[in-house]
Amino acid sequence: MKRCITSVLAQTYNNIEHIVVDGASDDNTDEIVQGFNDKRLKYIKLDSNWPIKETIDYGISLCKGKYLTFLDSDDEYLPQKIEKQVELFETLSEDYGLVYCWMTYYDSAQNNKEEYVHKPQLRGCVSDEVIGEPIISGTPTLMFRTAFFRQFEGWKSCDEIGISSDWEMCARACQLTKVDYVPESLVKVYVNHGSVRQSDNKKYYSDAYQRELTFHTYFLTFFSDNFKRRPELAAYHLYDMAVCYFRLKSYSKFIRCFYDALCSNPRIVINKIKGK
Repeated sequence: MKRCITSVLAQTYNNIEHIVVDGASDDNTDEIVQGFNDKRLKYIKLDSNWPIKETIDYGISLCKGKYLTFLDSDDEYLPQKIEKQVELFETLSEDYGLVYCWMTYYDSAQNNKEEYVHKPQLRGCVSDEVIGEPIISGTPTLMFRTAFFRQFEGWKSCDEIGISSDWEMCARACQLTKVDYVPESLVKVYVNHGSVRQSDNKKYYSDAYQRELTFHTYFLTFFSDNFKRRPELAAYHLYDMAVCYFRLKSYSKFIRCFYDALCSNPRIVINKIKGK
């Protein structure tokens, strides 16, 4: 948490407000926040652990800025992250509601060894491209126009789509807006640090496979028009569903989904099997 807050308050773009929403944690978050003497930092301690969507929405309701961005407590921004994204936004027309950047993953269990850089390169109207794979994703890389974010209502609830997903949120946003990006890694994401990330749904949720089936079923239904135009983009979802059915020992459904995925896009299936 200290690393996260420090990275935000050390931004070269100074005109910010940093809203920290603490979901009734039982760690020393409040002590860490009190250690910072900065009027830009606003701390909200909830009386209970709210669902992810409600927690984020509450923080956003307090935002006063033209743009908003996110950062999980275990990650950090590079110093020019906000400045470069704001500069990009200021060159774009109002029909651009989202900009993103790249992010680098580090393995905390290996002395923060660099693992890889996630660097998507989609810009403009990409409503179809974003539904086939989690290309534009990574919550801390995103920056939205605040008015646009409130317009399309941000995250969906876990009750509705199974898991909390920045991929789904970005895919839905891209149906309504153009996007652009800063071609630099401006975010550090740390993994294997001993804490369970909500994005790692296999560990975070006890009923992870059923939730993932709910998620992919929702995705294929909500974006059905896109998949009709580009049926090959369904392969990623169908393959993941096949894996879930296999784990749940629903072998007939596993065979059907795996076959449909293979027919839809064999390249995706091969890459998934290889772990790419």
